[in-house]
Formats: sequence, C-alpha cells, structure tokens
Amino acid sequence: MTDRRDVRLAVVGGGITGLAAARALQAAVDAGGVEDVTLIEAEPHLGGKILTERVGGFLVEGGPDSFLTLKPQAVEFARQLGLGDRLVPTVDPRHVFILHRGRLHPLPDGLASLIPQRLGPFLRSGLFTLREKARFGLDLLVPPSPNGADEALGHFVRRRLGHAAVERLAGPLLAGIHAGDVEELSLRATFPTLADAERRYGSLTRAVLARRRSQAHEDAGRNGAARDGAATMFMTLRGGLGELVERAADLPHVAVRTRTALRTIERQGGRYVLRLVGGESLEVDAVVLTVPAHAAAVLLRDVNPPASRMAASVPYVSTAAAALGFRRADLGHALAGHGYVVAGGEGRAHTACTWVSSKWPGRAPAGHVLLRCFAGRAGDQEAFNLDDGTLVRALLEELTPVLGIVGSPVLTRVYRWRDAMPQYTVGHLDRMAALRAALRATPGIVVAGGGYGGVGLPDCIRQGRDAAEEALGIVAAARSSPRS
Repeated sequence: MTDRRDVRLAVVGGGITGLAAARALQAAVDAGGVEDVTLIEAEPHLGGKILTERVGGFLVEGGPDSFLTLKPQAVEFARQLGLGDRLVPTVDPRHVFILHRGRLHPLPDGLASLIPQRLGPFLRSGLFTLREKARFGLDLLVPPSPNGADEALGHFVRRRLGHAAVERLAGPLLAGIHAGDVEELSLRATFPTLADAERRYGSLTRAVLARRRSQAHEDAGRNGAARDGAATMFMTLRGGLGELVERAADLPHVAVRTRTALRTIERQGGRYVLRLVGGESLEVDAVVLTVPAHAAAVLLRDVNPPASRMAASVPYVSTAAAALGFRRADLGHALAGHGYVVAGGEGRAHTACTWVSSKWPGRAPAGHVLLRCFAGRAGDQEAFNLDDGTLVRALLEELTPVLGIVGSPVLTRVYRWRDAMPQYTVGHLDRMAALRAALRATPGIVVAGGGYGGVGLPDCIRQGRDAAEEALGIVAAARSSPRS
C-alpha cells in the first residue's frame, strides 16, 4: 500500500473479540497507517457476555468468570493492559465434584483428561463400578479410527472408554464448556487434542504415558527443579472480568458507538457502505464482524449469500446463570472445592454449580458464601424458559439436599443469554473452511468470535487480533495493486 492515510475500518460487535480487534486497529491508527476506526455495538455497554456487578457486598459475574491459562492470549492481554498485578489464581483446594445419583463424588485426581493419571485415586473412587473401571483399561486394545474422520465427542469417548466415561466425565466436564450435547459436538472442533492423541499414539492411555515420560525427562533436564507451584489452570481479575473490559475499552483513537445497530452491508466499488439502523451510513475499506454467527448471517445475506449460509449453519443454544448468596451458617456443606457438574441422566434443571466464594477470593462479604448455578443446554431449553422466580425455586429445590441448605438466599440474581452459546457440531471445521472460502468473494469482510474458532476468552482475543491483521492486510494488498 502506498498511501493509507484515508483508510477507514469498522469493527461490528463490542464483546471481547471486538475489543481485541479494535485495540489492534488502534495501533495502526497510532502508527499513522489508518485514518479512522469505528467500533459499533448495538447494546448500551461493551463487553458482550462479560458482565461484572457488585451487589450487597457480593462480586457477581453474569457471564464467564475466568480464562484458561494453558492458552496464553488472555493472560498476555491483561498484562498488556496493565492488569498484571490484578491477576489472581483459583483458591485451594481445587477439587471438582460430579453429582451422580444424588451424591457428590470427588473427581479423582488426574482424571480431568479422561484417562486416569493416578491409579490409586481412580481405583478408590465410588464414581465408577469395577466393571466400568476395567472398561477404561480396554483403551489400550481399542484400535484407532481407520480414517481419522471427524466424529461426535460422545461417540469417540464411548468407543475408547465406555458409556460411563461419557455420562460422568465427557458429558458434564467437556460438553459443559459449550452447553452442548456430546452426541452432536465435533471432536476435532472442540477437543482436537484427543483426536491427535489417538492418531499419534493409537490410544489415549499411551498418549498419557508418553506425556509423563516427556515431563519426567524435562524435569531431569532442569536438575529436578520444581515446577511453578502457583500454576493454575484458570485465572481471573481481582475485581472481576469487568476490569478487563473497562481497560480494553479505553480506545482514544477509535470512535466507539454503543446503542448503534448495523442493518445492512453494501458493496460499492472497492469499499463497503454500512447502513445503520436510523438511516446513517459509514463508508469503510474493511469491516470485522465479531457478532454471533447467526447475526453475521443476516448482515451477509445480501452482500455474500454463500458466506451467509455457512454462518447460519452454526446452531446456538440459550443458557442462564443464577447467582445465589447465602449466610455461611445456612449451608451445611463444607464447600471445600470449586463446585460440581451434573452427570448425565440425573434429570436436573441445573447443569453445574460453582462455589464462587471458594473458587476466587473476595467474592462474598464476611460470613457469607456465593454460589452460581447454570441452566440450559442443547436439546433441553425447559429450565431456561422458566421465569426468574420459578427458575430460582427449582434450583433451590435441587440444591437443598445436596448442599444442606437450611435458610433462604440473601441474594438472587438471574442472567439470561439467549442464543448465545455456539454449538460446534460434527463437520464444524469443514463448514468454517467453506465460510472463509466464500468470504474471499468480498475481500475486506472478516468474521471472528466464539461462533467460529473457539469460545473461551483466549480464543476470542486471538481471533480478534488475527481478524484485525487480516483486514489490514487485505486493504494493503488492494491499495498497492496496479488497479488501485
């Protein structure tokens, strides 16, 4: 590109993906290569599903409460925003439980990856019968998939480890991330490491053993130096994830427009005209769509019908989160851990319960505890459709015998996320490849966000940054071509 001083770009959607994209584009403005960047958000606030509130001394998250540290993008983003000293790890003990047949069973140490990495806790666990435990061992004898084709996560786990592993591990632990049905979720789109382990080692057990040998070799290479004892799989910010949004939204060189909805995208020559609800329009060289895939499908309908159809192929489900605060004396359970997930077949309205005040510091006032229950999943929207009062009563009825509740909550807060959780069903990666191929017909339109390549904060931040770079690259290539 020979002259980029009149380059204009827009980001549609002010969730964490859009904020990451806007910050990357702001850097281009600061460098003098872009004249104008506009961030458009239909809601009155930025942050998307990140919603932090302080209510009566409780710190409540309406949406996500943390981010995975195994993927570094969210931790790096927080530090780049000057929030490094606000990062906090989860609190010990970090036990997780499985609610099965009305009882809480501790998840045996080393079983979060599905294959027992410590034999003793697994054998002592009451979560599985002796026959079911023996079925795990047959993983060594089960042949790998002959063609490596994508398959449902539930089918893969059942094939390798048996039905109990699906019902009490894969379903509640893994599918809970997506509020999805393990019999529909794509293995390669949701947990590609499992597919890769089978492909490389022939079984999950051999993959675990190889990883342990590799780790032992690395430890020996460090002369037995201890690994970081403070390492934690999840982190958050001391004042909640709202701090991340507040800092990321500090965009002095980006025109941030909330309460502004985009109606249509039109192509005019080498640029795009964004028609806003209310009659106003913006002319831009490129636009990054970070809205849900079903919303992107509507915006792409006229300008790129094939891409619209691919975006519309991503199904979504609705979920609800209910925050419940109690006096500590009104709960009989010790709450020594981070909470529990509900095994398949339990017939419960809720899918999981996080013991928030046992997981993170500073979430409840002295003498109180904070719980957060989740409802709504693929194939079962009954609980989500209950009104707030009925939903809370249903949850309390289920929680009372499990946690020994003897009093009423002092705080109830229900957060609803309609059509907000994308489902990566079998074939998702192929459909997303087709979407990106279709978008080549409209260079300068880029999509990013939870509907496409990862639902967690690290993946969304990565996608937002990558989309910004892609948009800049497309514009640069167009401006430097002989026809421009």
